[in-house]
Amino acid sequence: MPDIRIGHLSTAYHSALVAIGRGSLEKLGLCADWRLYGTGPPIVRGLQTGELDIGYIGLPPTVIGVAKGAKLKCVAGGHEEGTVFVARSGYRTVTQAGSFRAVLRQFGVIGSPARGSIHDVILRYFLDREGLSGEVEVKNYSWTDFVTLAMENGEIDAAVGTPSLQVSLSLVSGLNIKPIASPAELWPHNPSYGIVASEKFIKNHQDRLIEFLKVHKESIMFMKKNPDEAARISSEVVGVVGPRFFRECYDVSPRYCAALTEEYMASTMRFVETLKASGYIARSVGREEIFDTSFIAQVHPEPQHYDTW
Repeated sequence: MPDIRIGHLSTAYHSALVAIGRGSLEKLGLCADWRLYGTGPPIVRGLQTGELDIGYIGLPPTVIGVAKGAKLKCVAGGHEEGTVFVARSGYRTVTQAGSFRAVLRQFGVIGSPARGSIHDVILRYFLDREGLSGEVEVKNYSWTDFVTLAMENGEIDAAVGTPSLQVSLSLVSGLNIKPIASPAELWPHNPSYGIVASEKFIKNHQDRLIEFLKVHKESIMFMKKNPDEAARISSEVVGVVGPRFFRECYDVSPRYCAALTEEYMASTMRFVETLKASGYIARSVGREEIFDTSFIAQVHPEPQHYDTW
């Protein structure tokens, strides 16, 4: 029987890959059951049904789960501004076009990971804001890798997704891809992933949670101090692409830290009203329903590291 069951994604910048590759939890005597998922919403369901104890998830899927009654709490940060918006080189950027409306009207179909993922929510927010929801189609894919294939095959004109999407299209696929808007332009401090735990696990296994958060913090700091080695380790864990892929992903979106900062939480709360207005949730969700900062405050009492590399 594992001591801790963890849902994670294949996302290149997640510290989970470093923790797995270094055997960090096992070195503490914890038997970890790491389970790979395609997107965040299934991880939320796993936490809700008791199949998982902890998950690496974007905060919008977490908010949707909480609004629907899931007993979850975000107990640590992880990464900010992890959504990229890319297209082939012939399209104009926000700077070139002068507005998001002008940019979005260039595209007929934009690809995104699963509906309810942070990337999908950000994209639909801009389409709704600019009155283009009926003009520009959003095509959702169950796995982020399918978005990459859709760009390769010409099924979609542009795409939103993780930094892995941008690096994969340019480095692996060899396409002439460029960012249409920077991650900060899309949504400053957006909580691309945090550590979410079931309330049952928090209540019954606080010692294991603290140990896990120590590993999470250590893994992030290892990535920041030793990015080339972290890239090598992550490459060995995934076994599909080389270290250069992971190293470039770090550079595309370098805002990593385990702390729950005011900016991180305030950005999350912006999503709450957006999710409600877009029909993802039926009610507003309070900050205290989403976050429990007490554990990471013990593990990460020093100033945040999102701004430093």
